Amino acid sequence: MTESPLIVRLSERQLEAYNRADLEAFCACYHPDIEVLGADGQRVHRGGAAFRAAYGAMFEAHDEVRGVVDGRVVLGEHVVEREHWSRVVRATGERRQGSVLVRYSEQDGLIRVAQFLAPRA
Repeated sequence: MTESPLIVRLSERQLEAYNRADLEAFCACYHPDIEVLGADGQRVHRGGAAFRAAYGAMFEAHDEVRGVVDGRVVLGEHVVEREHWSRVVRATGERRQGSVLVRYSEQDGLIRVAQFLAPRA
């Protein structure tokens, strides 16, 4: 059996940590200079501290954080995945869910760029 490309292994590792709401393991998959981009290419977060703060707050505010990948395209150090996500707002019990395309790009053995493409609200 052929080993998966590094970017796929990173994506799978970060998703497993995300689904456990394990902030340390999740952040360990990302480059210290991580850039998170929105659908329009605009920067949402840059750097490990901002990334950790954003996801730490999200994990703190939600229960049953879950993502499931149902499609993947890989090209070199890039992967684009279709992901279905859901989570429960801890304060209200409201379940939120949706779908997103996410592009991950690897650099120096970690995820350096993550871009989220979601339908307009």
